[in-house]
Amino acid sequence: MENFIKESKNSFGFDAVSGSSKIVNVDCVQVHALADNLFNWLKCLALPAEMRKQQADTIRLKLLKIATKVIHSTRYTIFKLCSSCSYKDEFYETLENIQNLQPELE
Repeated sequence: MENFIKESKNSFGFDAVSGSSKIVNVDCVQVHALADNLFNWLKCLALPAEMRKQQADTIRLKLLKIATKVIHSTRYTIFKLCSSCSYKDEFYETLENIQNLQPELE
């Protein structure tokens, strides 16, 4: 449990509340908790199996901080990653997993 708390503090800023009011601080913590929950949802449903146990900072570094060129037209969107990107397969597998999610709408 200590590792989860440490990850929340380091990755999502649970310990950083800047308001002088208790209401502002409560709202800030709730936004951080929402970000943590959304990220855990992403880890469970969309990430490749070998990346699910990694911490948020590592996943952010490998998948989100990638130099890419986005080509968007009316029919498609293409992500062109740099040739030296070592996490191409994981990026494309995550993108494919997100596209394959089937939400149930009421």
